[in-house]
Amino acid sequence: MGLAILLWGTSAVIGQDDFRFVPSDPCAPLIHLCSVNSCGNGNGGLFTPFTFGGWVEMGVYANSHGNRDNGPMYVSSHRRTDFQMNQFYLFAEKEMNTRRGFDWGARADLVYGTDVDAMWSFGDQTFDYGWGMNRHGYGMSAYQLYGTLGYKDLNIKIGKFIGYVGWEEAGSKNNHFYSHSYCYWIEPATHSGVLATYALSDRFSVSAGWTAGADTSFHNRFNDNAILTGFNLSLSDRATVYYWINAGRENNGWHRGDFRFYDPTISHNDYFIQSVVLERALSDRFTHVLQYNLRNDNFAHAGGTKSRLSAYGINNHFLYQLTNRLTAGTRVEWLRDNGGYFVEDTSANYWQVTLGLRWDVTDHLSFRPEVRYDWSRGATPFAPVGGVGTRSHQVSGGGGMVVSF
Repeated sequence: MGLAILLWGTSAVIGQDDFRFVPSDPCAPLIHLCSVNSCGNGNGGLFTPFTFGGWVEMGVYANSHGNRDNGPMYVSSHRRTDFQMNQFYLFAEKEMNTRRGFDWGARADLVYGTDVDAMWSFGDQTFDYGWGMNRHGYGMSAYQLYGTLGYKDLNIKIGKFIGYVGWEEAGSKNNHFYSHSYCYWIEPATHSGVLATYALSDRFSVSAGWTAGADTSFHNRFNDNAILTGFNLSLSDRATVYYWINAGRENNGWHRGDFRFYDPTISHNDYFIQSVVLERALSDRFTHVLQYNLRNDNFAHAGGTKSRLSAYGINNHFLYQLTNRLTAGTRVEWLRDNGGYFVEDTSANYWQVTLGLRWDVTDHLSFRPEVRYDWSRGATPFAPVGGVGTRSHQVSGGGGMVVSF
């Protein structure tokens, strides 16, 4: 049946790229394997025109302590308590159709707002890093910029594209919740490189490729090298498994959260990131997503000494369709941060429970209110008004409005 799973279709089923939320069926966007015959423009061919679209997301978040900083939330815009435009998101895309053989495609995503620090090429601080950043925290990012070549069941993507590890994405329209999970901290947001995907059957596809590390551009000024590989397997019509690995070597620097800090004593860092996601439609209205993330970083220091840091966690999404346009969700998560690598500067366990609604008022207008409870053991990342971190727990909440076009 030709290319059964487009590469961006593959992304869609793990909560990335062209995720299509269908209010009448909350399970469909989670387990749907997008086919070239059922998604996009339909005709394909060399002269298929580009399609254009996007959205604007605005929102606000606050906490029970009354502090102007919501604490360790990624992306950093969610630490703020002021009303902000998170994303003004535009994309242009030519989809592929390899039903008759060879075809090509392309996509470009341009984003302006307070969320862009998670979309930049911050791994090597080149290309779009820092574009248009002002004192209010607004900037611009070329979140995606890639081309695709395909022949029947083979698809090759070249450029800067969304990371495949994990389930959530930086593109706000495609997530159920306004805020992000802790597991999102340890996932690459973007890759620059080459990725080939081959559909072995309608239910099983495998992918492998090279990237310039994680969250970098093709400038790759540190000469980072990494592999990106994984598979998508439909166990049944109601269950799908996704397994992805990004592993390699970063030179002359290391990542911490959504910033890059440099240590002259570190010669290189060998890192390994993996994610396993199971999506299950428990009923026609009830969907469960189970995610496990792991990241290990092994640092080589001057003088031959070595150090190791790691983080790992389990994240659950429970989504239930109340009406054709209203879906309720619960997110339950635990993360272990060894060595204070991502969240705080000390080893600790973190938990969070988030309750949220997604109300699709129309096909072009959605609201996502939520309330969230965080607590930790081994760290005190939350602060009272005017103070520093002295609290191990916090209630917070807010939400966003998405206008799509």
